[in-house]
Amino acid sequence: MNRPNESIVDKHIHDLPSTLFVTDKEGNILISNEFTALTIGMPLEELIKANVQDLVKAGYYNHSITMEAIESKQRVTRIIKTSRGFNVQSTAIPIFNNVGDVQLVVTKSNQYKEKIHLDDEAYELLYSNDNKKEELPIEAEPGIIAESLAMKQILKVCSQIASYDTKVLISGESGTGKEVMAKYIHQKSDRQGPFVSINCAAIHPSLFEYELFGYEKGSFEGAIEAKKGIFEEANDGTLFLDEIAELPLDMQAKLLRVIENNEVRRVGGVRNITVNCRVISATNRDLWKMIKQGVFREDLYYRINVIPIQIPPLRNRKLDLVGLISCFITEFNQKYDKSYVLSAEDFQKMLWQDWPGNARELRNYIERLVVTEHAHMDQQSNEAVTDWFTIDHFIKSNMKNSWKLKDFTAVVEGRYIQHILDASNGNATEAAKRLEVDRSAVYRKLKKMDGIIHSKEQTDKRHTE
Repeated sequence: MNRPNESIVDKHIHDLPSTLFVTDKEGNILISNEFTALTIGMPLEELIKANVQDLVKAGYYNHSITMEAIESKQRVTRIIKTSRGFNVQSTAIPIFNNVGDVQLVVTKSNQYKEKIHLDDEAYELLYSNDNKKEELPIEAEPGIIAESLAMKQILKVCSQIASYDTKVLISGESGTGKEVMAKYIHQKSDRQGPFVSINCAAIHPSLFEYELFGYEKGSFEGAIEAKKGIFEEANDGTLFLDEIAELPLDMQAKLLRVIENNEVRRVGGVRNITVNCRVISATNRDLWKMIKQGVFREDLYYRINVIPIQIPPLRNRKLDLVGLISCFITEFNQKYDKSYVLSAEDFQKMLWQDWPGNARELRNYIERLVVTEHAHMDQQSNEAVTDWFTIDHFIKSNMKNSWKLKDFTAVVEGRYIQHILDASNGNATEAAKRLEVDRSAVYRKLKKMDGIIHSKEQTDKRHTE
C-alpha cells in the first residue's frame, strides 16, 4: 500500500490509539492492548505474559516508568522510546493496598512526541485506505470513555456520519451506552434542534400513537388542549428511539410511513405536519431474529438500519473498564464531596468481573462505593442478598437494623429480579418474560430497590457517627 507522507502522519499523531499496561507490583503485565503490542513489535498474547523489566532488558523500549513508579511510589511521567520508533509521553500511576504498598500500576499514553517512523504493519493498522488521510482527530465528549480500539473505531465512524441525515441503528446489550453514542452523533452534527429521547419499552401500547405523533384538542376525553408528539418536538434535531424492538406491529407500520414521508398527523387531526428530524434507533435484541418470528417488520428494519453500529459489551472492553472506573470515581467524589480511593484489591476484582449490566451497572456500583466509603461493607451487603437462596442469612444479619416490611420485601424482590436479569445476560425483555411482568416493571423495581438501599446506608452512617 502507499504510505502517507510524514506531514500527514505528524498531523494525526494525536489521533493514534492509546498504549496501556496494567501490571502487578512485580511488573508482570496483567492487561494491555493491540496497539501497545504493535509499538514494541510483539504479539499481544506474548506481551501479557511478559514482565516490563524483561522488555527493557530485551531492548523493546529504553526505560520502564512502571518500575520507577513502583520503586518511588509516585506518579511518573516521561517520554519513552520504543524499538519501533515510537516516542511517547507515558504516565505510570501506582495504586496502593490498605497498608500503603504498591499493588498495581496503570501506565498509559496517547501523547506522541517528535517524528514517528512506522513500518508497514503500523501503517496498515492506522491507514487502511487513502481516505483516512483527510480524517480529523476524534475528540471524545465528556462521559465517553474510548480506550479500546473497538470504541475508538466506533467514535470515528460516528464522527464521519454525524453531518449526514442517514438513519442509524445502534445495537448492544443494556447499559453499554447506546444513548450516549446517539447524543455524540447529534452533538457532532450540524443540526440546531434538540436531542429528544424516548424509551419505547416504557410506553404502554395504547399510548404510543399519542406520544409519537401528538393529538389535537378534543380528540379524546380530557384532551383540553393540543399536544405535540415527539417527532414535532425533535424538529430540526435528532429523535432517539431507544428499545425500538418493543414497538407493537401496528405502530411499526405507522412509524415507517412517517420516516418515509417526513410527515405526521396528530391523533384527531385532519392535516399532515412536515417534520425534519434525524432518527437514531437502538435495541438490545436481535431484530433479524424478530423479523423471522414475525414480530418486527422487515421494511422498517431496512429503513432504520442504514448505518449499523454495534457496541461491544463491557466484558470485552477491559481497557474501557479501566477508564470508566476512574471516571465514575472522580464523578461521584465531586458530586458527594468525597475523597474515596479504590483499593488495589477491589480494583483488580472489578477488572475481572463480567458486569452483565455493563457501564450502567458499573456506575451504580461505584456510586454505592463512594457514598458508603467502604468497599468491603458494600460487597458483603450485596453478597448477602445477591443469591436469593440466602435470604435467611440476610434477615439474621439485618435484624438489628429494623427494616420496614415493605422496604425489606422490595429489596429482596429487587435482588431476585437482578438475579434473573443477570441470568438473562442483561436482556430486560427476556427477564420480564421469565418473571411474567411488564418490562418497565423490571427497571422500576430495581430503581426502587437501589433507592431503599441508598437511603438505608445513609441512615446507618448517620447513626454510627
